[in-house]
Amino acid sequence: MDAEGDFFYIFHRNLFCSFTYIFLIMTNWKLEISYIGKDFYGFQKQPGKRTIQGELEKVLSFLFDEEIRVIGAGRTDTGVHALGQVVNFKSRGHKGFSCDKLHKVLNRLLPEDIKIKKVEIVDDSFHARYSAKRRWYIYVVYNNYERDLFLKDYSWWISREINRELLIFSANLFKGVHDFKNFCVTEDEDQTVIEVYESFWYFKKDLLIYFISAPFFLRKMVRFIVGSMVEIALGRKSLIELEDYLKEERKERFSVPAPPWGLYLFRVDY
Repeated sequence: MDAEGDFFYIFHRNLFCSFTYIFLIMTNWKLEISYIGKDFYGFQKQPGKRTIQGELEKVLSFLFDEEIRVIGAGRTDTGVHALGQVVNFKSRGHKGFSCDKLHKVLNRLLPEDIKIKKVEIVDDSFHARYSAKRRWYIYVVYNNYERDLFLKDYSWWISREINRELLIFSANLFKGVHDFKNFCVTEDEDQTVIEVYESFWYFKKDLLIYFISAPFFLRKMVRFIVGSMVEIALGRKSLIELEDYLKEERKERFSVPAPPWGLYLFRVDY
């Protein structure tokens, strides 16, 4: 091969490598976000409906000039809020964005009920859903004779006095390894045996805040748990009945689920 041939061979080889680098080397972005869920049909994208995933993908696809797919740590239902949801997505390179710049641009372009709290570039193997070790949810109950207009979309208002000691006792029963078939909407959920790491209540005047953590949760599981504890605390069901429901499968639910607007995805641990 002559000098001219060597030149064109090296030129085309380097050009091919450059294009391969540009189009195959992906950047994995991790976002921590919060949102008010009352005007969304949940996190997961649905045709013709406003969702968190849909809003994120629309803005990110515009910014990166490519189709972006967002993966969430938790698929929150309609009306459920988030204080610390985590998502990740991959793009072809940085497209000129630093973490700080992307953070600021996203908060300018996204709707007011979604906020980006943190942006990071992470290892290619990171997966918001499958890399998660523990998820935390909180549920807020407002227990007062009079309704609070400013809390109505962010808590479950219960006017009757709640027995707080029974809330504490019932929360302890959910801690540990249990089969939660009686406390979820099963549908396509195969694994219903879950270890609950933490389950406790925190009281601040009229606000009753429930904390629960586990490696994963079934659909509506936290809402069924909260609904069950409230039934006991209002004297409608007993702790013994709850223990029985945790031991064996029943045709009927222990209670109806608590409403979605009191539920928050609080934090995801990796």
